[in-house]
Amino acid sequence: MEQTTGETSVLKALDISAEDKSKKYFFSSFFSTYKIPLFSLVLLGSFALHALYPQSFNFGFKRQKTYRFKSDSLGFFIGDISFFANNSYEEAESQIVQLFPPKIQKKVKRVIRPVLILCEKHQLDPFWVLSVMWTESHFQHESTSKKGARGLMQLMPGTYMETLSYMRSNNIQIESDRGEEYLRYQYGQAFDDMGYSKLVGKLRNLEVGIFYLKNLLQAFNDNHYHATVAYNMGPYWTKGQLKNNLPVGENNHYLNKVLKNYYHITKTLSQTSNVTFIPRI
Repeated sequence: MEQTTGETSVLKALDISAEDKSKKYFFSSFFSTYKIPLFSLVLLGSFALHALYPQSFNFGFKRQKTYRFKSDSLGFFIGDISFFANNSYEEAESQIVQLFPPKIQKKVKRVIRPVLILCEKHQLDPFWVLSVMWTESHFQHESTSKKGARGLMQLMPGTYMETLSYMRSNNIQIESDRGEEYLRYQYGQAFDDMGYSKLVGKLRNLEVGIFYLKNLLQAFNDNHYHATVAYNMGPYWTKGQLKNNLPVGENNHYLNKVLKNYYHITKTLSQTSNVTFIPRI
């Protein structure tokens, strides 16, 4: 009796007529009966659209329109970084590729999206990473040094495994672990060129190298010069030099090459994006 009274008072409050109530029951009954077939139909249609248009149809993945870098993620220069905010993904990538010498632009084009996405993820200056990569591997995916350093970032196996283990133990999501559909959507042409398995390996090497650089930068108080030397000479050697008031980066061939590459990449942007170079320390 109390339940009936309660139902009546609620219906009055919502001003639901008997006819409305009947319609509500009909649709509720309809969807209850056919919800499984309808869901199956929608799911089947989604897979069909994805198969027909893999580049334009995705399963809920969303990509922002521009790359977003904070001002404190800058490297050897300071100034306005509106270049990224004022250009779409594709526009920024295309313009950066054009900054390189013609003979290596094809190689740069293959890695530019992974580099920018991962640098944005870890908020690291992408021009710095590209300069280090240019110095280390000349954008050769399969490059291996005489000492055993591998990949685009030329990481030593021990450093690679230690950094990767640290990332996993600290629950840092690794881009290459996000699944085939995500990688296909996010990396587009790179996925088509390399395929899923190869792209996973290249992304992992690249992200571990970027994360390692980020940690070196933090370890050396955001000093890109010291962090660059440490990437080549090792953090213990670099810290030892600083502790004993010995020079770090003075007449350093590796640092000079990275700086030369960095200035080559960014000199055109410095004319259009109010980029001001930091004086050499």
